[in-house]
Amino acid sequence: MSVIKCNSINYRKGYIEVESEIHKGCVNLEVTQIHPDVDITSTRLGDGKLSDEAFIGNTEIELSLEEAKNLIELLKNAIDKTEVDKP
Repeated sequence: MSVIKCNSINYRKGYIEVESEIHKGCVNLEVTQIHPDVDITSTRLGDGKLSDEAFIGNTEIELSLEEAKNLIELLKNAIDKTEVDKP
């Protein structure tokens, strides 16, 4: 499993987990939102340092291979636009 810590906007912080083959032929994407008052700067998901109250949202979805490829393309386009618009 691969995990990305998202900690750039305090009230929208959390973790993105990506894993393959939980369901055959699919890519699993899970997004966990963490309460704004909880500091995750030096915390890893799953290290036992986060209380149950720290978790305020969780969504898990299975993507087909085509959907995962479409997501990659959308992310690349958003990155390109953000880099161009960056001050």
